[in-house]
Amino acid sequence: MNLGIPLGLSSGLCWGAADFFGGIQSRRLPALTVAFWSQLAGALGLAVALAIEGPGPAGPGSGSSSGPGAALGLGAAVAWALESGIAWGLAAGVGGGCALVLFYRGLAEGTMSVVAPISACGAVVPVAAAVLTGNQPGAPAALGILAAVAGVVLVSRARPSRAGPHPPSTARSPVGPPAAGTPVRSGLVVAMALGSALGFGLFYVFVDAGTAAAGTSGSQSSPLWVIAGARVSSLAILSTIALCGRRSALRWPGRRIGAVALVGIGDTGANLLFAYAATTGNLAVVGVLGSLYPVATVILARWLLGERLSGGQNAGVVLALTGVGLLAAA
Repeated sequence: MNLGIPLGLSSGLCWGAADFFGGIQSRRLPALTVAFWSQLAGALGLAVALAIEGPGPAGPGSGSSSGPGAALGLGAAVAWALESGIAWGLAAGVGGGCALVLFYRGLAEGTMSVVAPISACGAVVPVAAAVLTGNQPGAPAALGILAAVAGVVLVSRARPSRAGPHPPSTARSPVGPPAAGTPVRSGLVVAMALGSALGFGLFYVFVDAGTAAAGTSGSQSSPLWVIAGARVSSLAILSTIALCGRRSALRWPGRRIGAVALVGIGDTGANLLFAYAATTGNLAVVGVLGSLYPVATVILARWLLGERLSGGQNAGVVLALTGVGLLAAA
């Protein structure tokens, strides 16, 4: 059995659960506070996992014929970072972190019914990357990809409300609706949504590249180190945004730290599941499966909060599940 299918699906489910519970906390705390402290908690959990795993990738120049005492140039350090997958992880974290920022700003400027479906199309990026690198999925898998992407877009569309408010936000969409009377710059909103889709898609592609590099270089690296690089760069981006803007976002969340930490651990777990899925599965397939997180978020909101799904969202769930079934059978 191809483990990329269950691992990729599990990553999407974990991301969706983290988004849902992160959204619950974002109703009580500033979104950036939830994002920063959850990411920090996830980083600490990842550090524990790295310590348990043991020694990391061999250092730069460890296999050099010039001896361990030879001076290392910048090129050797960069080559080592690429071979171990850490550099790809850093790039993935930049893509994911920038995507979150654009997604948040898009929701602040526009509406969820526009931003969420566009950003959910980030699944197209790993599909395109797989095709360009000659890893085209078979016909059943391609049909499953189309069904899953269409389902995610339908599920992500917010049901219009006569009263005007948005549905509850999630960890990936923690910004409330624009204030009444605020002009909506539709062109800018679409551009930010497209940017977030590209960032999320590049995260999948770079993680896949990092795991591939670590698995073929003989550097004794593992997907844990790829995700560690991603977590470092995403934390750096969030910290910079908070320090340049609202420093109060970095304040201690108090008694809610436990719940916020669980959100971060769930998000990190999803990252790891996706990284391991990328080592065994086709990027186009696992990228789409990882992008199913809106489906899990919407279903949890239906079960735990009693939120009703629109007809389009119900159809989206069915389409997404059909896509998963086709991918599993491919």
